[in-house]
Amino acid sequence: MDRDGRFDLYYHHGWAHLAVYPPQEDGRPVYHEDVINRMRILGCPHVSARLVRDVVERADGKPFRLVEWPGGERLASAIRVDLREDGMRATVTVSRPLKGAAAPTADDVLDALRGAGVTHGINREAILGLLADARYDERIEAAAGDPPVHARSAKVVYHFDPHRGRPYLVMEFDRINLRELNFVENISEGDLLAELEPPVAASDGRSVLGDVVPARRETEEVRLVAGSNTELRADGTALIATADGNVRLVQGTVLVEPVVTVACVDYSTGNIRFDGSVVVEKDVADGFVVEAKGDIQIGRGVGRATLKAGGNVLLKAGVNGGGTGRIECEGDLFAKYLESSTVVSHGNVFAEEAIMHSHVTTWKHCVLNGRRSEIIASTIVVAGSLWCKKLGSIAEAPTRVSIGVNPGLLEAFRTTRQEIESCESRMGDLERQVDQIDRAVTDGRTEQKLLQQKLLQQKLLDLRERLAAELTEARMRMPELRHRLHGYRENLDASRESRLVVEDTIFHGAVIVFGAREYYPPEKGARKTVLRSGVDGIREEGYNPAAKPRFSFEGH
Repeated sequence: MDRDGRFDLYYHHGWAHLAVYPPQEDGRPVYHEDVINRMRILGCPHVSARLVRDVVERADGKPFRLVEWPGGERLASAIRVDLREDGMRATVTVSRPLKGAAAPTADDVLDALRGAGVTHGINREAILGLLADARYDERIEAAAGDPPVHARSAKVVYHFDPHRGRPYLVMEFDRINLRELNFVENISEGDLLAELEPPVAASDGRSVLGDVVPARRETEEVRLVAGSNTELRADGTALIATADGNVRLVQGTVLVEPVVTVACVDYSTGNIRFDGSVVVEKDVADGFVVEAKGDIQIGRGVGRATLKAGGNVLLKAGVNGGGTGRIECEGDLFAKYLESSTVVSHGNVFAEEAIMHSHVTTWKHCVLNGRRSEIIASTIVVAGSLWCKKLGSIAEAPTRVSIGVNPGLLEAFRTTRQEIESCESRMGDLERQVDQIDRAVTDGRTEQKLLQQKLLQQKLLDLRERLAAELTEARMRMPELRHRLHGYRENLDASRESRLVVEDTIFHGAVIVFGAREYYPPEKGARKTVLRSGVDGIREEGYNPAAKPRFSFEGH
């Protein structure tokens, strides 16, 4: 332990301060020359030796203001205050003081905060902790505002999974696990299905500058909607099942639909047509029909059968339709593979391994993301985007993909155009027949023959009038269809949001169509390619696995 006397000479708030401490017993005292020498080293202004001697002789350990020292500010801590742009947070950074300056105090930090306009939400404990631990040059939150509590409408809390069967929302384009895609969630009569959390009232906040931060007060009415086999409690805050079955959320309405579960669909069951959901544990035999207003879930294979669902279709194996198999659904289709089948989905189409020799039409996206992910010798019409690893085959089997145009509108447009062409062709034939009748009448035939010719002539004229009316009606439909097909000008314009993503190869022989623009891969094929419709044509880019394109599955 040092027994000698000591002194502190330091800058603080514009002044040089001196505190002298006496020695212990036979220790060496502080001499005024010691203080004067230190003052010279630090560049402190001149002070009379007598004043210094008086403070040294007093040696009471109390700080004494010697002289004003403006230049000493360079030794003091710098206190930096930063405000977040929204005024809800203020941070402080205190630099380490140089030798000859006093350690900063809490009052110094508070003064700096007040100088920056910070008056609300100051965290004194954090400031004191920073200074006590001498955590210099560390940025801390010194003040936090009170965030506003925005008004919130009542909230529906579901006691079932309303998004089951949709792992792709979190999996992106990793492999889909068909074993986990159970669309059916059975509940029992009396189960609580959903509750209504009360709304939250608005409360204004306050920034660190003391300003009021207004809260949003607009809300919308939210209520529980009871569907079939459900019942609202009297106060409207809870929804209860009134029957056993599969619970689903359909356009904001909770419903419980009965579920039919069979081992197989064959001659032991016959065709199945049901208002709820259907679960087939094994197979659907060739030639049979399964129709459901809800979901259809099949555990094994499907052959030359017909499936129609008002919801989703899940094939845990796949389908080999033999050229006659057909699947239609209003929701999404999941399958391991699709072969020799016709598929019409108003949602998305997800296949793990392959689509082969099939016709697939989807109103949203088509995604293949298994190990193979191949599309071979098929026709695909996709309103959204298409993602696969290989498109076409090395044998150059014809594969045609149409992307970015609404399938329903496209079909209506093509049908109307064919109708116009057919009417025009028939009109031409009628005109020729009418001309022949006219010549026959002027040739001078018997009276009976002449009457027959005139009757035939009138029939042809009536038919021509009907065809002319049909042709006029079809031509009137065309402008509206053109307008709805993404701003039709001379060609059909595909959506700018649609993409074709091929992780591996587009083989020669494949044709990709964006609206009316066509892309033909080179003879050696195209590798790792992303195609999209641009203003001047189809744009081709390289596929980068580190920056995968992202699709929105919530609508297109």
